[in-house]
Amino acid sequence: MEAEKDLRHYWRVLLARRHYFIWPALAIVLVSAIVALALPPIYESSSTILIEEQQIPPDFVKSTVTGYADQRIQSLNQQILSRTKLLEIIRQFNLYPEMREKYPQEAIIETMRDNITVELISAEVANRRRRQEEGVTIAFTIAYRGKNPQTVQQVASTLASFYLQENLKIREQQAKSTTNFLEAELKEIEERIKTIGQKITEFKAKHEGILPELQQFNRAQAERLEKEIDQLNVQSQAAVDRKIYLEGQLATVNPDTPVISATGERVMDPHSRLKALQVALCDLQSRYSDDHPDICKVKREIKELQKMGSAGGGSSSIKRQKLTQLQAELAQKQGRYSDRHPEVIKLKKEIAELEKIPESAGSGQPVAQPENPAYVNLLTNIQAAGNDIQALQRQKADLAEKLRMYRQRLEQAPKVEQEYLALTRDYQNAHTKHQEIMDKILEARIAEGMEESQKAEKFTIIDPAIYPEQPVSPKRGLIFLAGLILSMGAGLGMVALTENLDHSVKSVDELAWLTGLPVLGSIARIVTPEDTARKKQRRQVIWTIIGVSLILGLVILHFFIMDLWILAARLGRFTGTYL
Repeated sequence: MEAEKDLRHYWRVLLARRHYFIWPALAIVLVSAIVALALPPIYESSSTILIEEQQIPPDFVKSTVTGYADQRIQSLNQQILSRTKLLEIIRQFNLYPEMREKYPQEAIIETMRDNITVELISAEVANRRRRQEEGVTIAFTIAYRGKNPQTVQQVASTLASFYLQENLKIREQQAKSTTNFLEAELKEIEERIKTIGQKITEFKAKHEGILPELQQFNRAQAERLEKEIDQLNVQSQAAVDRKIYLEGQLATVNPDTPVISATGERVMDPHSRLKALQVALCDLQSRYSDDHPDICKVKREIKELQKMGSAGGGSSSIKRQKLTQLQAELAQKQGRYSDRHPEVIKLKKEIAELEKIPESAGSGQPVAQPENPAYVNLLTNIQAAGNDIQALQRQKADLAEKLRMYRQRLEQAPKVEQEYLALTRDYQNAHTKHQEIMDKILEARIAEGMEESQKAEKFTIIDPAIYPEQPVSPKRGLIFLAGLILSMGAGLGMVALTENLDHSVKSVDELAWLTGLPVLGSIARIVTPEDTARKKQRRQVIWTIIGVSLILGLVILHFFIMDLWILAARLGRFTGTYL
């Protein structure tokens, strides 16, 4: 059974094979030191840009440039780190001269992009809506690395100025594009309003009077006309009744009733005079003989009066009496029956035929006009009543025509209502949209002015690029430390490898440990003067290598301490500025 190995065994192995540990370790330490010192220094200069909030409260003026700051920064990265911009910077500062002769432009541009670093700086800000804190980008840094510290500073400053210029340019362009878009929308909506207005005008001209907005007016007018027609019916019936009454009165009045002359004498009509003379003749004949002068006078007067009656005066009187009688009977019938009654129609025909008969009977003498003032007054009133009836009938017909027109409009209104409401609704919606766009244009123009005067959110350089006094790479201390650790590992690995490959016995203790038997004796190593000289020479080489390694280690340690000091200074400045 193999005995257990303790630490003393491993220590004896390390001492026995110390050369396999020292030489690889020294080689790796020297290589790491040479690499750490041989690498060229790389300088870095950075600018810190603060994202300032809008100076005017958003409740008063809203910016038309939306989006989060980190999104805009990423967009700026794509524009500033584009091929065109980077080539412009490379030509301006003559960057990478050794690469431009050997490598294509794409490789040089990618190298410059790798040397540019953009880091966002965030802070925890309370969100009122979500009632929790969330990270918000408040600033960002732009750093550039290169071999020439002055060129590095200039390139970092140029990149920072590009970010400021591009951000201002983009915000102004977005504000102007918003205003231009809204103005184009305004022109379009104005054309639409004009088109819809023209359609509404044509629609109103085509359907004049039957628009839905006039429906209440048409209904009111129809109701008014119906009331007026009812009033005219009442008035017309009253006029008809008055005419009937007057015609009845006219039938009882004699048109030739005696009148009193200007001298006060009673003047009688021929018919009444004839009757009076006949009565007087009878009275005279009872008292006198036929030859009496008075009787002869009366007879002659009666004869003359009879001649006058036969000449047409009697027929005119009879015609008037007959006409008056028929008119009275017609008025009575109209009061009881309608105009379509057979008796009423018959009486109208008789009256019409009687009125066609001339007033004179063959003598050519004009018919005597009625002389009774009451008869004339009644006849005038009847004619006036007839004229009133005709005027009322004409007025009633006009009103009935208007009523028919308004009723027709009311009937046709529902047919055009849907189309008219659609047009007016589109017109109102267009007007509302027009007002909304006008308000938005006003806000956009105010926001555009705010962007031009730089009162909106903007980028401000709070930490400009400075001249880098110390390089940021290579990390010589870290390289040496890594080489030191690697050298220890390599030495231990070499010792373990040789130990596993060598199966010989090296000492009395190892022989006793391997066999488990006591060792009785051993033969010591014989050292010759050549061995002593060789060992001394080897020691001198080892101490020389150790001295060189210590010197290189001190130099690397110095750089390592300087790197730590720079890192601590940066952390302190960052903590004091942002935290």
